[in-house]
Amino acid sequence: MLQGKAAGVFSTIGSGQPGAAANIRVRGVGSITAGSQPLYVIDGVIVNSGDLSRGTPTTDVLANINPSDIESVNILKDAAATALYGARAANGVIVITTKRGTSGKTKFTLGAQYGVTKRTNQNFDVLSSPQLVAYDRQLLANAGYSEAVLDAQRPLSLADTDFNWLDAGFRTGKTNNYELSAAGGNEKTRFFLSGGYFDQEGILINSDFKRYSGRINVDHFATDRLSFGVNLNLSYTDQLSASPGNQFNSPLLGGLSMVPFLTPVNPDTDELWVGSEPGFSRSFTRNNFVRNTPLNPRDYNNLRTLGNVNARYEILKDMLAFRAKFGLDYNNIGEFSYTDPTTPDGLASKGRALYISTDDYTLTSQLLLDFNRSFGDHNVSAIGGYEYQNNRYETINATGTGFADGYLKTLQSAAVPESISGFNTEYSFVSYLSQVSYDFDRKYYLTGSIRRDGSSRFGANNRWANFWSVGGSWVFSNEAFMDAAPWLSLGKIRGSYGTAGNASIGNFEALGLYSFAGAYNGTPGSTPSQLANPDLTWEENVSYNVGVDLGLIKNRVNFTAEWYNRDSEQLLLNAPISSTSGFTSISRNVGAVRNRGWEFVLNTVNFQGDFTWTTDFNISFNKNEVLALNNDQAITGTLQRTAVGSPINTFYLRDYAGADPETGAPRWRTEEGGFTSTYAQAPRFEMGSPNPDYFGGLTNNLSYKGVGLSFFFYFSQGGKIYDDTGRILDADGTYYGLNQYARTIEDRWEQPGDIAWRPQARYGGNRNASSASSRYLQDGSYVRLRNVTLSYTLPQSLLSNSAFSNVRIYAQGQNLWTKTNYEGFDPEMAVNGVEFFRYPVGRVATFGLEIGF
Repeated sequence: MLQGKAAGVFSTIGSGQPGAAANIRVRGVGSITAGSQPLYVIDGVIVNSGDLSRGTPTTDVLANINPSDIESVNILKDAAATALYGARAANGVIVITTKRGTSGKTKFTLGAQYGVTKRTNQNFDVLSSPQLVAYDRQLLANAGYSEAVLDAQRPLSLADTDFNWLDAGFRTGKTNNYELSAAGGNEKTRFFLSGGYFDQEGILINSDFKRYSGRINVDHFATDRLSFGVNLNLSYTDQLSASPGNQFNSPLLGGLSMVPFLTPVNPDTDELWVGSEPGFSRSFTRNNFVRNTPLNPRDYNNLRTLGNVNARYEILKDMLAFRAKFGLDYNNIGEFSYTDPTTPDGLASKGRALYISTDDYTLTSQLLLDFNRSFGDHNVSAIGGYEYQNNRYETINATGTGFADGYLKTLQSAAVPESISGFNTEYSFVSYLSQVSYDFDRKYYLTGSIRRDGSSRFGANNRWANFWSVGGSWVFSNEAFMDAAPWLSLGKIRGSYGTAGNASIGNFEALGLYSFAGAYNGTPGSTPSQLANPDLTWEENVSYNVGVDLGLIKNRVNFTAEWYNRDSEQLLLNAPISSTSGFTSISRNVGAVRNRGWEFVLNTVNFQGDFTWTTDFNISFNKNEVLALNNDQAITGTLQRTAVGSPINTFYLRDYAGADPETGAPRWRTEEGGFTSTYAQAPRFEMGSPNPDYFGGLTNNLSYKGVGLSFFFYFSQGGKIYDDTGRILDADGTYYGLNQYARTIEDRWEQPGDIAWRPQARYGGNRNASSASSRYLQDGSYVRLRNVTLSYTLPQSLLSNSAFSNVRIYAQGQNLWTKTNYEGFDPEMAVNGVEFFRYPVGRVATFGLEIGF
């Protein structure tokens, strides 16, 4: 919904799994270990977002909301815009407003949609049986094995069978969506009602998502001073997840890596292989996902109640009003995973069932005073108030093993109650806020805000913090001297400066904790588990921006340019301490990160009349830099590190330099500019960031007498991707028994004198050639035709004598074309830029009908 539509908002789909969470960053990544997701506000109430699950690969509670119920989405980015949410607005604010009724005749809208999803053609090619048999025989020969061993392990007759496991793991997913809404009312009461059913099959077998949703928004004007309303969304989602790519029964891992000279069906019995039989031994995974994946379901369901009641009373007519709002966000989550006793993963335990039950409650209250007054050309408005939010998270899980039959899946059928656990946690926020806005003659605008926020998450000495902002603008197009420039419809210069907070950490990071989970000789006991830091406090975001807005030729051309600087200070990090304390780290406020960049937006009305054509373009440039860390000590992982002077999660790898022309051994560069074929002797270098240099979107909308055509391109340029999947599927013989990418037999060393990228392939691998290095680091730049919609709206002349007020039919395509040099199967990556058998997005074709009556 947001990808490529708003400048400064970087959005990727972390997984093609239906119902998966999206990754959204507003003006860069501002925190290292605390959260970087924006704050979500729906109908004025802060709500939960992201993944609340404990045992499901990826979910998103926002998937419970029907997109058709949304009226508008606004992105708040700068200090002045985020001021009212300053306590937790360091990562930006996404404000969602749902649809409401209007006075007049009740209007009904019926929508129906059917679609199909297929995998894209993006780099899914693997070796055929003849290719793999020849490759595996060469692996063995290069490792010194005799011809007899080659014939025993990989007889040439295997090439006669060539099964396509990708086609077995992937499918054509079907989507059905049905919606009915009603909106109307009178001068006293207005309402909006909707109900929807959404059913989406994933492109991988055993993955789907269903949503049942209903909404009611009611506004009632009791008197000319008193009004009140209710917004209520009830929804139930059921998500079936494909096994993660790091498990052998994953249809994605299996589809790519299963050897094609085996088939899912045992030719001697005409039954599906389990995978553990001797006849399936030539498979590295020893797991037939075609049979086993449907038997090992991972189910996630969420019953969500999201709503608020609100009231407004005008104390002084058209000048002073009191507003109150009380909100509830309740998620009742059930997760169930089952390992069938007849599958390889369940043989040892004779089957395993895990059930997790989670209740998440968020209560919010707002009490506000609004003031508005005009004195001639002077206009003043002010807001003052109080906010309170409390969240409680309760969860319990139980595991049982030993099931007599795969049809028995309930915990009471388990022979052994393996484990039971649970916990609850809670946090609260309290805020006092104020904002004053002033403008003179609609030319000069000034806004200032200050708020004081307290959070239970921080230390006793620093739970409270003050956040403030100031912003101003000058609409110079309203000046008299601009009368000589009638072509300028709007000219505005604006800027703001302010602070915001980030509290996205665990609920008890500041406390000294004891664990009571252990026992000694059967007797309960406790051990210290965390050191206290009573001085732990908020991360602080200091941001400032300057922008210009121009409207030309009666606003047919609108242009915005904006520069911003966002410094995140007092970062919440785990700082290392002496192990003599009994601990190795403690949570502290140390470090700083800067995001600085430019945003440009251009909107044009190219043609008007019977034929209309509009174009919307935006592009964003952001530079991320770490300014300080604890003692400026870098945080180093297996693939990436975070160091002063570099972006967060910079890739930190050995620099692969291809095969040694004489020996065929892998080579890595040394600091002196030479080469080494000993992996442990090769130094690591910073080799780029997953953050793109720039990204954006281009949308064109055309219409002519009821026929509409729109197409949207999204682009992301400059970010790096580490293809960790390639480390398994282009591995030089390290994983004998797995199929490999088709490209693995290309540009490979065969004999002395060869200049090749890939080293000699050998059974067991070639001197750590497939270990972490720049060999698998690639340019993640891409351009994608994200959406194309062709529609036709019936003319009113055909509907005038019918019961319908509007009829629209449409066809829509998503992810139809992608241009990229990335060799993996999808360049649209998670924020950290690491690809490991990630569920790819699919190509979608949808047909729909909308009827108004």
